[in-house]
Amino acid sequence: MNVYVIEDEILARQELIYLLHDTGKIKVIGEAEDTHQALWDINEKQPDAVFLDIELENGNGLDLAKQFNNMKKRPMVVFVTAYGEYALDAFELDAIDYIVKPIDKVRLLKAVDKLANLNSTSHLENNVELVPSINKEKKHSITVKENDRIIVIDTKDILYIGTENRQAYIQTLEKKYLTDTLLYKMKEKLGNNFIQVHRGYIVNIKQIAVLEPWFNRTYLIVLKNGSKISVSRSYVKAIKKALGL
Repeated sequence: MNVYVIEDEILARQELIYLLHDTGKIKVIGEAEDTHQALWDINEKQPDAVFLDIELENGNGLDLAKQFNNMKKRPMVVFVTAYGEYALDAFELDAIDYIVKPIDKVRLLKAVDKLANLNSTSHLENNVELVPSINKEKKHSITVKENDRIIVIDTKDILYIGTENRQAYIQTLEKKYLTDTLLYKMKEKLGNNFIQVHRGYIVNIKQIAVLEPWFNRTYLIVLKNGSKISVSRSYVKAIKKALGL
C-alpha cells in the first residue's frame, strides 16, 4: 500500500517513515514538511493513504485534509500528532485513525491494518454505484461458513455488514458472523434493501430507525436495535435518496 507522510519536524518524520517501512505492509512514496508541497505532490502521486501531523510550521493538517476531497483520488487519512484535543475534528473529516505521539509500534500497526483492510476493496468499490439498482434481484438469504458448518442467514435479520481486522463480518439481530467475502461483493449479493453508508459499512435500509444530522454535514444512522453507524459525507446523498428524502 502506497502512503505519503507529512511532518514538519525532520526527526519525527524519519521515525514515522522508518516505523511504517518496518511493518512490511507500507511503501512510502513521498514526504513533505509543508502543506503547499504536500498538496501538489499528493494530487500527482495519488497515494492510498496519508499520515500527517496537525500543527505544521506553515499550515494546519486538518485544513489540508479538507482539500483532499477535491482531488481526483481522495486518500485515506491518519493523523499523527502530539495533541489529543483535535480527535473529534479529525473524525469529522472521515479520518481512518488518530495516533497520539509518542508513536507506539503496536498502535501504528493497528492503524496500518485498518488501512489495508479498507484499501483491499476501495478501488473496486469506487466503481460500484452508491445507490443499489432497482433492477437488482432481491436476495432473501446468504450463506457463511462457520467451522465445518454452512449457516444460512435470512437477509431481513441482517443489521449491517462491517469490516474489522481486515475481514468483513455480518451483524445480525443475534450474532456476528465472519465472512471471507469482500465488502463490495457482499453489496452485490444483498440487493436493493442494502446500501453502503461508509467505506467500511453496508446497512440494511429496513433496519434504519433514525437518520440524524451529526458533524460537518455528515449524518448518524440509528438502527432499530439501537446500534449507531456514521454516514460518510460522500454517501449522504445516496442514503437520503434511498430513504426517499
